Amino acid sequence: MSKPVRFVVLALLVGAFASGCARTPGGVGVSRRLVDMRMTMRGPLDPNAYYLFVIDTNSRAADGPRVLAPLTPFLGNGRATGSYTHYVEYHQGRFELFRDQPEQQGVTPPPREALGRPFSVAADEPGGTLSLTLDLNQIKPADGPVPGQLEVNFITVNRIVLPGEIPPEPRQSDGLGIDGNQFLVLRLQNGLQVTNDGLEGTGEVFGGRTLDAAYDLADFFVAVRDGT
Repeated sequence: MSKPVRFVVLALLVGAFASGCARTPGGVGVSRRLVDMRMTMRGPLDPNAYYLFVIDTNSRAADGPRVLAPLTPFLGNGRATGSYTHYVEYHQGRFELFRDQPEQQGVTPPPREALGRPFSVAADEPGGTLSLTLDLNQIKPADGPVPGQLEVNFITVNRIVLPGEIPPEPRQSDGLGIDGNQFLVLRLQNGLQVTNDGLEGTGEVFGGRTLDAAYDLADFFVAVRDGT
């Protein structure tokens, strides 16, 4: 986990991704920019684990979300590290979007802010797949436009460990790339589609132990489309 952060800039592909909306919360309008995301594990989901779509909206391609170091007793909110501003968490059958930030040395971060559910969601726990759609209005700054770029990682954590708590044994976490420290840099243009294409494999080792299938990220997909 001490390796430097690397990132992948993915080019615009032709054609938009069409996705149905499984469930839509009330009071959220359709914008002209929607982001579809999907992650798939090597095996069925663990309903007690935490599956995270982690997003950075700061438009700095050189930093982005990373997984937790395996030997750290705790780190911030116990979910991710690196640079990020939001995440969608799936835990015990529930999707929820949060505004949050990682821990900084000597700085007490404000508590995470719940922002409700994504625009639409779907879960196939036996198949190991989670899907969602975000309206970019859900993650835009209160005093600014919707972001034009996102840095994205897909992170799994078997248990959240907060300051003062004892880490589980074994502790398990996965993210993009061999060490979980790669992330996608997405230029938010309608028609963008990003598939795995060899970036994420299976059978990685975390903390000296091969990941269990429920936490081992096997595939992912991201697309940007017009919501009208």
